Amino acid sequence: MKEKRRMISEAARQLGLETYNLRTWEEEFSLTIPRNEKGYRYYGEKEIRTFEQIRDLKNAGLDSEEIKQKLSGNIIPFPAGKQINTSEKMKEFQKVLVKIMGQAILEQKDYIADQISSKVSDRVAKEVDYQFRLRESEEEQRFKKLDEMIRNQQKAREEIAASRERRHFFKRKRKEK
Repeated sequence: MKEKRRMISEAARQLGLETYNLRTWEEEFSLTIPRNEKGYRYYGEKEIRTFEQIRDLKNAGLDSEEIKQKLSGNIIPFPAGKQINTSEKMKEFQKVLVKIMGQAILEQKDYIADQISSKVSDRVAKEVDYQFRLRESEEEQRFKKLDEMIRNQQKAREEIAASRERRHFFKRKRKEK
C-alpha cells in the first residue's frame, strides 16, 4: 500500500497551520522533507507526525532548544568530525542538567510550595506567638508600674489629708483654751 503524499498547502491545512510555519520549522529544526520529481516538498505520515509534535510542544510553551531535544530523543548532538574539548562538553552537560532540574522542579512545584508554605507558616506562627508573649510581658510590667504609681499617689493623698486633719484638730484645741 502506497503512503499518502500531501503538498505543503494540504499538510498545513491538516495541521491547522500556515505554510510558512512548515518551511520555518523545517529550517529551524533541520528536518529533511522529501521532494518530488519537480522539487516540490511532499509530506507523508512521518512528517505530519513530526510537525504535529512540534506544534503541540510549541503550544505547550517549550522553546526551540527544548523542542530539538524532544525531537532528537534528548540526545545532545555534538558536531561530527570536530574534537570538542572537555569544557565544552561540561557546558553542554550543565545545560542539560539545568533543564532537567528545571523540569523536575516544575513537576514538583506544588509539593515544594506546600512544604515551604508549611515551614514558613510554622515559623511565622512561632514568631507571632513570641512577639505576643513579649508584648504581654511589657504590658504587664507597665501596668505594675502604673499600679505602683497610683498606690503611691493615693498614699500621698491620704498622708496629706491626715496632716490637714491634724492641723485642724490642733487649731480647734487652741481656740478652745
